[in-house]
Amino acid sequence: AARAVGLLFMVLLDLTALVGNAAVVGVIARTPALRKFVFVFHLCLVDLVAALTLMPLEMLVGSALGGSPGLCRVYLFLLVCLSSVCILSISTLSLERYYSVVHPLRYEVHMTPTLVAGVLAAVWLKAVATSVVPVLGWLAPERPPAQGCSLQWSPGAPCKVFVVFLAAFYFALPLLVIVVTYCGMFRVARVAAAHRGPLPTWLETPPARRRSASLSSRSTMVTPPGGAAPRSTPHRTPGAGGKA
Repeated sequence: AARAVGLLFMVLLDLTALVGNAAVVGVIARTPALRKFVFVFHLCLVDLVAALTLMPLEMLVGSALGGSPGLCRVYLFLLVCLSSVCILSISTLSLERYYSVVHPLRYEVHMTPTLVAGVLAAVWLKAVATSVVPVLGWLAPERPPAQGCSLQWSPGAPCKVFVVFLAAFYFALPLLVIVVTYCGMFRVARVAAAHRGPLPTWLETPPARRRSASLSSRSTMVTPPGGAAPRSTPHRTPGAGGKA
């Protein structure tokens, strides 16, 4: 009964990942204004691939059908590879968002399709190289059936070096990058909000009254005493930057 309940929750989680990531991918693909978010699209696409391959294999290797060493190696390769790609993609996304917020002009100049393709290629190359090492190098050829399909490390210095490498480059460094970049974005957003000041009073009025006030402010000409040149009442509208 416990195994059936666990399998049910895994199926529900897999379906949720499929629907959620497919929805985000579809919205970005069908909305021209959102197509510049390539790294968000890539991250959702990787999660979608993981939901299509990795999670069903997880259910399979945990059952009686998972006794094949070949299937186990495929599962372990995808596990390390897709997990690495997800972590690196999140780090890359945080860096990309940081430069778009903190250095928008520099971002528009340097963020070319060639640079985006190079960054994504580097992410995949690093993830594939990392996943090949443990699967081909330190996976024990003979494993007890009770241990299931998991990485079996051979003792020695190479194993310790690789564990330190994983901890540094796939946990500590991404965590540092994410914390630094989002703290920087928060600081810039707070300064921008302080300089922007309170919203104009016309934004706090109902939509119908707001439209009439807007029309009257555009059409009314104020002529000061002395016959000076007329001036129009300024009309302030929040732009895309304010909404962002």
